[in-house]
Amino acid sequence: MRISGRTVAPALITATLVALSATSAAAAPAVPSDAAAAAGWAGRQLKDGDHVEGDFGADPGLTADVVLALSATRTGKGETAAATDWLAAHAESYLTGDTPGDIYAGSLAKLSLVAETGHRDPGAFAGRDLIAELNSRMQPSGRFTDHATFGGTEVNDYSNSLTQSLALIALERDGGAVPGEAVHFLLANQCADGGFPVFFPDTPAECESDADGTGMVVQALLAVGDEDDVAGEALDWLEEKQAKDGGFAGTGPTAVVNANSTALATQALRAGGRGAAADKGADWLRARQVGCDGAAKDRGAVGYQEAKADGNALRATVQAVTALSGVSYATVDGAGATDGLATLDCSSPSPTTSASTTPSPTASGEPTEPGGSATPTDSATPTDSASATPSATAPAGSTDSGGSGSSGGTGGTGGALASTGTSVLPLAGSSAALVAAGAAAVVAVRRRRSAGTGA
Repeated sequence: MRISGRTVAPALITATLVALSATSAAAAPAVPSDAAAAAGWAGRQLKDGDHVEGDFGADPGLTADVVLALSATRTGKGETAAATDWLAAHAESYLTGDTPGDIYAGSLAKLSLVAETGHRDPGAFAGRDLIAELNSRMQPSGRFTDHATFGGTEVNDYSNSLTQSLALIALERDGGAVPGEAVHFLLANQCADGGFPVFFPDTPAECESDADGTGMVVQALLAVGDEDDVAGEALDWLEEKQAKDGGFAGTGPTAVVNANSTALATQALRAGGRGAAADKGADWLRARQVGCDGAAKDRGAVGYQEAKADGNALRATVQAVTALSGVSYATVDGAGATDGLATLDCSSPSPTTSASTTPSPTASGEPTEPGGSATPTDSATPTDSASATPSATAPAGSTDSGGSGSSGGTGGTGGALASTGTSVLPLAGSSAALVAAGAAAVVAVRRRRSAGTGA
């Protein structure tokens, strides 16, 4: 790692970070079966096999999240390649929100990560140098900002701590120098209780720690190998905020225990060596996964609060996949991926010592229809007995470690961040829409403040 303009402190958990140079299926780590089943369901939601179509049209941000989920499990090689090609063909729309001259830092960072994960050059992706463009969005304060005018004269900025964290991870993975100012800006926005906000506060007194923001910032700090004390404080905050059943709630419209917040926090806990807490978070996610008692087309999906494939399940599922895989944005790598999408084979389940069954999965390239369209409610979080959560293996060619709370053999420091795109999402899923601020319509609905500190 190379950080410019600052002294590098020892990494908090360098032992958990592994090389990203796997080049064959044989070198691929074991993939937890529940993660493979979830990634397979997500892959089957791609329209025409290459993109996500939402209520308001094509959703490049969520398409990118599906690519990252498949890469985390090293499955769906063909779908991953097709979706990445689709993203390259629609990069202009994603990065500018279809407004010439506008640019979104979060979209630049996420698209860079997609290229890096697929071993494509982010410096020459879709005819653009994404890394150079991302660096150009860093202000003297160290903050990566948007330039959003929507064709008018007022310049808007919707960047937040998730944007900042994702930018740091993308730059670190590219192998160049990570600006010290950008790290310092993130550190300066730590709240007094040790956590980090999603939205940068105007004053320290307004700082509101959030599980999503804290989960992402921790992963970014570990990715650049810096500030181990700060990351430790943030991990302590996460453990204090974890519900007894293992779940996490966000703040504002996500102030209910939900899959997206739980996944981001779980990824940070796993990366930071807090294994017991990470296991609890992963177990909470598994209890929200549709199993063999669900409709065949829904099996493998992870629900926002319940084990059902409703209109928010895709966003919840792609977030959960990396948490269940034990990898992160800093380590997710699609090298050596196998063909086919994992699916639950519930025709001949084998008994286990628990009340649920453990069916064997099969690989399938055939897509199924997306499940459900109901919007979530803000009801209390369901209990872990909501449904059985069967396990499934990845398609032939990858290994299955099964195992609750397994790291998938890779460790990691990033997360399959919440997705964005161009659609306006239900508020209950806002944590899933804040990472890449490329969806101007989404972020404009959710934005609490216009600039924050240091803009």
